[in-house]
Amino acid sequence: MKSNRHPSHLAHLTARLALVTLAICPGCGHDQHDSTESGEAMLSVGTIPNDVACIRVSVVGDVRSVEDDFDVVPGDTLSQALTGLPVGEDVFSANAYSQDCASVTKSTVPMWLSDQKTVNVAQGKSSSVTLTLYKNGRAKVTVEFADQEDGGTDAGADSGANGGG
Repeated sequence: MKSNRHPSHLAHLTARLALVTLAICPGCGHDQHDSTESGEAMLSVGTIPNDVACIRVSVVGDVRSVEDDFDVVPGDTLSQALTGLPVGEDVFSANAYSQDCASVTKSTVPMWLSDQKTVNVAQGKSSSVTLTLYKNGRAKVTVEFADQEDGGTDAGADSGANGGG
């Protein structure tokens, strides 16, 4: 999904996640990745906003996915290893919630969310990805349908009025 965020909004964002991936692939000497290969990333979070108590980082690979939750304290920073990541093209994303991680369910709406970033996690290489979290806006949207049986004005009536002069 393409973001329409204006660059000036970036100055107002306080939550950023930086992940440095270090792939670890014990015993791998082949080109294809299997589900037993795993990589690592180092998670680094700047100052945590006042409305955040939980950060969830999701990593989706071709074969499997990993989701890690971190309970955090507003005003603090966080540095934590993410382990067991799939090797290959991985899609990284993150959400931040106002409640502690144990209270977050599939239906919990995040206070902050990131765009997705694709990073190649490969054996012996390190890569980095920065996920910028954006404040999640909310709106109530109502859609109504107006039933107009005649579809508006009748084109035949207009032509008759002009020709009858």
